[in-house]
Amino acid sequence: MQRIFYLHPRRTYNRQMNDKNDIELVALTAQRDEKAFAELVARYRGRLQRLAYCILPDHAAADDAVQETFIRLWTHARRYNPQHSVSTWLYTICCRRCYDELRRHRRLRAALPLSEPAVQADAMEAAELAWLLRGIISGLPPKQRVVYQLREVEGLTAEETALAVRQSLDQVKANLWAARNTVREKLKRYGIQ
Repeated sequence: MQRIFYLHPRRTYNRQMNDKNDIELVALTAQRDEKAFAELVARYRGRLQRLAYCILPDHAAADDAVQETFIRLWTHARRYNPQHSVSTWLYTICCRRCYDELRRHRRLRAALPLSEPAVQADAMEAAELAWLLRGIISGLPPKQRVVYQLREVEGLTAEETALAVRQSLDQVKANLWAARNTVREKLKRYGIQ
């Protein structure tokens, strides 16, 4: 029996309603409304942390990148272009902060090699499988890792992902294809298909 696992189920949002509310919150934040800013932080902190943890090897650096993203939101809310979704704008800022951190420390790969024996998926607990997937994803090259995170975990479209990571649509598709193949091959080593 073949089983396919995902780190998180794809999230579907009522993007139009959510984007409208987010756009209004950004407009209020631009007017220095602290409650609107706090609401945006509450909505996006978890998503941005998952993205930053995926890109950066050090959780403290990832938390700093997320905090810097929110500082940029507060200071540059007037620059927001409502033609793009708020989530894409925040993901873009967060990706830039993370890549700046990678360049600063010259850490392009930070994954530790996984050396566990092959295990059947039926015998693994959900937490162990999630840990295994996080390890595999963290071992991907940075461009593949961020594309995989945004598409497979966060559920962004290819176009939104391309905007967030400043890659062409073809580059996003190529990086996603390579990442999926790597994840699939590494899972096969553990007996998971």
